[in-house]
Amino acid sequence: MAGPFFFAWIAAPEPFDPIAHAIEDEQIVALTISQEEGDFASLQVTVRNPGGLLAAGRRSWCWLSWDDGSEIVPLFCGRIVAVPEQLDGETVRLLFMARPPNYDSVKSDYAEGLKVLPYWDPVWFLGDLTDADAVLDAYGAQWHIDRVTLELTHSDECEGEDGELLIGEEDHTYDNFEVSYTDPPLSQFEIEGTLTWRQTGSGTIDLTRRITQAFKDEKTIYTFVDYGLITTLTGDGLLNAWPKGGTDFGGGWTVSNDTRIGDASGSFTRYELTRRYRGIRGTYDVSEDADRTLSAYYIRGKQDYDITFEVAAFEQTTLFDWAADRGRTEIIKLTMIADIQAVLEEPFAEANIERLTLSASDTVTEPDADGVMPIGDAGRKAYLPTDRGADSVQHLLLLGRAKLRHAARVVEVKCRVPWETGIGASLRMNARIFDRRLPGGEAAGKITGYELTAAGTGEFWADLTIGCAVGHGGSIIAAPGVPDYVEDGYVFSGYQSATGAEIMAPTGDIAYGSLDDTEIDDDGIDLLTLDARSAVESLTVTNGLGPQVIGLNESDDPANALADAPTEVCVQMVPLTDVEFSTTFTPALQPVPIPRTIDLEAA
Repeated sequence: MAGPFFFAWIAAPEPFDPIAHAIEDEQIVALTISQEEGDFASLQVTVRNPGGLLAAGRRSWCWLSWDDGSEIVPLFCGRIVAVPEQLDGETVRLLFMARPPNYDSVKSDYAEGLKVLPYWDPVWFLGDLTDADAVLDAYGAQWHIDRVTLELTHSDECEGEDGELLIGEEDHTYDNFEVSYTDPPLSQFEIEGTLTWRQTGSGTIDLTRRITQAFKDEKTIYTFVDYGLITTLTGDGLLNAWPKGGTDFGGGWTVSNDTRIGDASGSFTRYELTRRYRGIRGTYDVSEDADRTLSAYYIRGKQDYDITFEVAAFEQTTLFDWAADRGRTEIIKLTMIADIQAVLEEPFAEANIERLTLSASDTVTEPDADGVMPIGDAGRKAYLPTDRGADSVQHLLLLGRAKLRHAARVVEVKCRVPWETGIGASLRMNARIFDRRLPGGEAAGKITGYELTAAGTGEFWADLTIGCAVGHGGSIIAAPGVPDYVEDGYVFSGYQSATGAEIMAPTGDIAYGSLDDTEIDDDGIDLLTLDARSAVESLTVTNGLGPQVIGLNESDDPANALADAPTEVCVQMVPLTDVEFSTTFTPALQPVPIPRTIDLEAA
């Protein structure tokens, strides 16, 4: 056809010039420009056979433009992608695609900018983190490549970013109008995510003061008990039994190499305890004594003895190193209900429910590119209830939201509009069409495809496809819950929790229950605050100085009394290894609002 279309061969993509490119390098007979959601636009153009289309060095890119009577409008920029058809005929058919020459790298760079929480969360990804297409999963969006500028963007599947095209009843042809149904919508989306990781940590617990106090409770001869001072009458035994550095006694505990014990007599006065008792005289022979009476035996057969015990004073520093390694499993179960119109006979039949199961190991403790672990500190007892964990929960919810919204586009409206109207449409726009044959007289939705046609007969037209969602629309409000500590407003937000509180996802249409109401499976050991009090199950000192003195005073045989009463220290530390915990979170969710772009319930 002779003008108003112009076709210019170019070597590579370049800005459109209404003068330089308004030429007829080829004589156009017919053309079709089409594009489907998420794909590249294509141009199929039939031209007079010029010959030599396959010649070496021939340019492979083109600009297609149109004279609307007032200006030259660029319509398409693309590269030839197929061998011309019917090379021996009067006309040939050429196929071009509007694919940027550096598309993969452009998409990769663009995707990096979309990797923001909670829409992108590497906690749930175990595969290729560089997969650019996976980035859009939680956005509920499709890639869009502009057929003129070749600019890459992403566009929401339900709400176009570039406005709405209004199509009145008189603006589309009556006979080229079609309403059809795609697959049934989803009524419910169930998600189960499992995170397994190791709760770890390490440190040193100083038991010096606790042991000192335990000995003090058993009495001491010193008025002032210094840090680490302990006393006993069985010093050699206690000294030899004191734990040695490097000794592993299980449960994640090892005696620190800084543990030591030594004589404190150089700093403190040395004391002795003397006990007098009556015993058998060593040189008395009762058979040679003429007086065999008991009183004579007691007087001449026994004698008084003095036995002296050294009060051993030691200075001790007792430290235990710990290394925790505990298994943690966190499971979150989410049931998302779509607020859709009554288009299903059995909304909760299996066919109308989709499920997603995800699992990942050790990702919450894996440092990111900045060296920061998602959990912040591997010593925490739970990840999902943290602020960063909320991002991981919301990522799953956004995946479900995208699925529900996509599946809700069950009505497809196709219509034919004038060429001038159609060339202004893009897949980043919505369209609203009015027709009395539609429920409620109108339908709206995202433009999911178009086909612009210029026939050899001189007729021009545009066919549009619109995806309509069957939700109820509307909005939701997250419940504030009941404050747990003080009345709401008394302290700043974030300083208290609230029972029954709901959290709103960043899209503003997902409200779910706070995980703070879930009890964490745990043994009560907090690795973040582990100290000399919480790390010890029991610490006892038996036969300290006080009980030993009493025992000597009460014994008829003080020389041997301490053999059965040595001072002993028994310490039992809490177990920090070989334990597993599992917590399941099942927060409630409000029904998810779905856009209503067609009202199938209308009269």
